[in-house]
Amino acid sequence: MENRYKIINSIAVNFLILVLLTLFALWMRTLDINSSWQKAGLVNMSLGFVILIAYVISKEGTRIYLPLISGYIFAGIIAGPYVSGFLTIDMVERLRLIDDLALSFIALTAGGALRLQSLKRRRTSILSNITLQVVIVFFAVFLFVRMSGKYFSITENLPAAKIVVFAILLGTIAIARSPSSAIAIISECRAAGVFVETVLGVTITIDVLIIILFTVALTVSKIFLSSSGILDASVFIILLGEMGFSILIGAILGKGISLYISRIRHDLPLFLLFIAFGVAKTSFWLTGFMEAHFNIFLHLEPLLICMSAGFFVQNFSREGPFFMESLERMALPIFVLFFSLAGASLNMTSLIACWPFALCFASVRMAGIFCSTWLAGTLSRDKAIHRKTAWMAYMTQAGVAIGLAQLAERQFPEIGVYLTTVVLAVITINQIVGPIMFKAALNIVGETGKQ
Repeated sequence: MENRYKIINSIAVNFLILVLLTLFALWMRTLDINSSWQKAGLVNMSLGFVILIAYVISKEGTRIYLPLISGYIFAGIIAGPYVSGFLTIDMVERLRLIDDLALSFIALTAGGALRLQSLKRRRTSILSNITLQVVIVFFAVFLFVRMSGKYFSITENLPAAKIVVFAILLGTIAIARSPSSAIAIISECRAAGVFVETVLGVTITIDVLIIILFTVALTVSKIFLSSSGILDASVFIILLGEMGFSILIGAILGKGISLYISRIRHDLPLFLLFIAFGVAKTSFWLTGFMEAHFNIFLHLEPLLICMSAGFFVQNFSREGPFFMESLERMALPIFVLFFSLAGASLNMTSLIACWPFALCFASVRMAGIFCSTWLAGTLSRDKAIHRKTAWMAYMTQAGVAIGLAQLAERQFPEIGVYLTTVVLAVITINQIVGPIMFKAALNIVGETGKQ
């Protein structure tokens, strides 16, 4: 009886907090603001209210076994420009800087979570999962789009050749995963074990591999639309060179972080935040600088740099445990910020515009993931419970898929608008459903609370 009273009291208090925060936020938005510094202050205050509301909603969501990041995402959706409009599209764009910082920070965590010993131990399962997911998911989505394109309003007017290109690009984007969501769920559940090791290895490797695969898809698409198209091998050589250079920079950065930990050790979370922010900004600045002054198109990948740095600290120094502990101390505010903004960025208009196609696409992708993970688990002789639930760990998608769609839109303007609309709609579905399914999978296999 006493526990029930405490629960009711807690729900009432949180509900009151939500009401007060909402009323105060709405009042604040009625103020007459003209100067630039007042507008900047309004953006910061609005973000602060969304974060507080997201935290309260996520805590209440755990009562019905929702993961915390689902609460953050739902709060962002409600506060975003497509539902309540409390955060405008302009505000969300201004806060993209936080995305860069959060993604780099999460990439450090992702790299640190990959232990070389675990990867070697699970290499058969990881490699079979990667291979089968890439092949089966791509062809499942490709065939679905190719065969059913004429039945959906969003694609019925596209010529046959452009539907094929549309299918190639969507099939490739369907392979993309969301390491940030996976890391957040694993951190929240304090999960560990062979299932988690496999999921992390597969998710992070695919996140790196998808950049190469999408470059191949763009090249093939150009050839398909042009009868005189020729496969340019130099594109792949340059891409591999850029990725290798990014990994090398990450290893050097990891060495620097390990030296800092061993010799100074103070204020490490703030130091790591500075590193994450510095990597993101420096990479973008250097790309623009080299192109503008030397006509050299050098594209460094900040997420790959941070993943490499975290991997180096974890596996090639003695500072891995302290490094990961420091990252975990900063994880909560980073996750609240990142996933609240991710929710606000989810394009509900796109979902409404093409929901039949998006729902079918998401279902075909899900079926492809199920078949590939079950087959990979069978070949690797994984436990039966792992084979049956592995597909639930790979549903989420986020920033990488959006970035790929935007890149395709620049390369193929005539089909890019349709592509971006579909991708945004599918990501909205996957990012809402995916975290819930992954947390359920961790509970089913019994790897929660092991850290």
